[in-house]
Amino acid sequence: MESSNDSCVRNENVSASVAKRSHVSGSNTNGAPVTPTSGTATRMVMFQIVVYVIIAVLLVVSCLLDRRLGLGVSVVIPLILMIVAMGMWPLHSSFFDAVVGMAGAVVMIFGTESLLMRVLPRNDQAAGQRTAAEFASFDTIPTSVLMHICTVWAVALLVVLTVFVILGFLHQMLRRERTDMVLSLSHSLMFDVAMAGASGWVLSPLLLRYVGAGSLGAKRLWIVAIVAVIAVALLAGLSWASTRWWKDYAAAGMPLSPLYRGNRDRKRQSCVAIALAPVMYAGFVVFLALVALLVFVG
Repeated sequence: MESSNDSCVRNENVSASVAKRSHVSGSNTNGAPVTPTSGTATRMVMFQIVVYVIIAVLLVVSCLLDRRLGLGVSVVIPLILMIVAMGMWPLHSSFFDAVVGMAGAVVMIFGTESLLMRVLPRNDQAAGQRTAAEFASFDTIPTSVLMHICTVWAVALLVVLTVFVILGFLHQMLRRERTDMVLSLSHSLMFDVAMAGASGWVLSPLLLRYVGAGSLGAKRLWIVAIVAVIAVALLAGLSWASTRWWKDYAAAGMPLSPLYRGNRDRKRQSCVAIALAPVMYAGFVVFLALVALLVFVG
């Protein structure tokens, strides 16, 4: 009888151990995958659509009221995206990675705003009267000037990304315990590049010069439509990629980033952060769409 009881206890312990490993690895005892995130991918896509709609409405309304106000809104948008994502980021990133990424992104954001403010017509309210310059917009700025700004943004982005890679590699080499170096470096770069990409949203008010521009001609309007379709397709691709990131993260057992202390359940926060990542990467889409329109439409 004692031998039988010992055997039962051992079997129960083995079963519990297998069940625990299955829960962490994302599969059940039969080897079939467990989907703890059923329906989460759909909610992520819907959340991203809502974020895009809110951003579009804020930009259009603010730019219609005043171009400087629209430019200010385009600066606040990436800052909010970065702060929220940094506070919830679940992947393997350290506080050093977050600071480096935020610093590079802030330089990109305010540097781009400074360039645009220099070329944007200012108010002229001498003698208490408004002039036509107050209502001037980015439409009046020569294409060559805007292309120069886009070129400066691209060069600055390359410099920032190079700094990210160098500092990230040095940080990994100086770690006391050099475990999961490749994983940690890739996750930190994903986080930093997303924050740098968010700075592209500062260029979004320039896209409004092509909205409702009936004087462009039929051929140029077709080009605008084609660029818009390609941009939407790229945004959809980023959205789909984020659902894959979430599924891979869930299958790995949803590990917490070193940024988090404690054993709190951060499933919802992690989902929001990963869902915001493609919205931040969408800054690259804004830049590419703007360059295409400047080249082919003017």
